[in-house]
Amino acid sequence: MSRKMSRKVNISSSLESEDISLETTVPTDDISSSEERNGSPKITRQLIERKELLHNLQLVKIELSQKNLMIDNLKGEYLTKIEELEEKLNDTVHQKQLLSLRLETQTKIQQEDSR
Repeated sequence: MSRKMSRKVNISSSLESEDISLETTVPTDDISSSEERNGSPKITRQLIERKELLHNLQLVKIELSQKNLMIDNLKGEYLTKIEELEEKLNDTVHQKQLLSLRLETQTKIQQEDSR
């Protein structure tokens, strides 16, 4: 458990210094530092951990991208809803004005009739 925590701390501290883009492709074929003398790649624990971290980073970027799309969709839906409600409000205000004028007219007519 503490090993995972330290891994997360290392990830976040290294991410703070880098500019995070939403690009989801990460080059993982850089193994030149772990090649043996005869030219065949030597798979080290460090390389595996690095690739695992890159993979996890790629998954997080994909998840972030999906959530950003969801947020954009919700924003669009809410803006549409707001526009519809504003239109409905304007219609209702207009109806209120018409009814108020009609009431005033009726009241004036009744007052004149009563005189």
